[in-house]
Amino acid sequence: MSGRFDSRLLAIAEFDLICSLDEIRTTRHRLTADTEVELEIPAVREGVSSCQVLARLPLGYRASYEVEGDSLSQADQNGCQFAQLRSAHRNACRITVTQDPVTVTVYKKWIGASGKGADVRVTLDCESGEWFGDRLVNEGEPASWEVQGIVPDGILCNVSEEKRDDFRPDIIDCQGLYITPGRGEECTLVNTKIVKRIETLNRYGKLVLILLVLSVGMLAIRRKF
Repeated sequence: MSGRFDSRLLAIAEFDLICSLDEIRTTRHRLTADTEVELEIPAVREGVSSCQVLARLPLGYRASYEVEGDSLSQADQNGCQFAQLRSAHRNACRITVTQDPVTVTVYKKWIGASGKGADVRVTLDCESGEWFGDRLVNEGEPASWEVQGIVPDGILCNVSEEKRDDFRPDIIDCQGLYITPGRGEECTLVNTKIVKRIETLNRYGKLVLILLVLSVGMLAIRRKF
């Protein structure tokens, strides 16, 4: 038996050895990264007994298998399987453990003037792990990342958005996302729109308005005297 996996992402991989001898016997064993374990099968019924090796992994991990040896054997999603065992046979099962990526999804909600705003660029930042690129998000059009390489204790991630003058950024709701192997996270950025005052007068209109104000002021002064 040998195991191959990243010790930073999984310290120990457990596996069951399930054998059909005079009865079904199951024993659990442990593997550390890039090590081998030699197991001896007792009381083999020559040409009749069979064994199966199957990894027992925590959420977020998967195993692939390779076999070789003297017995009739195969490897699939059910592990390493050996049939028609004989006491003189030597067999090998190699288990490769990988971590599944998890998804971080960000939603957008607008508050304020009717209609949704323009797409907003958002950035994901995590303590460790692997992910790629910025995203664009909008109401009804969520953004997502696949994150992999997560340590067993989990990591903290933050999602930040670009600063613009047409909305107030959300600096709370997508901070401190706790991501563990096999479990992603989601959050919603809530933005309040900022409606600017529209200037309706050009510089000539402003000049006319100033002159009118001055004229009214002069008339008021004349009437007073």
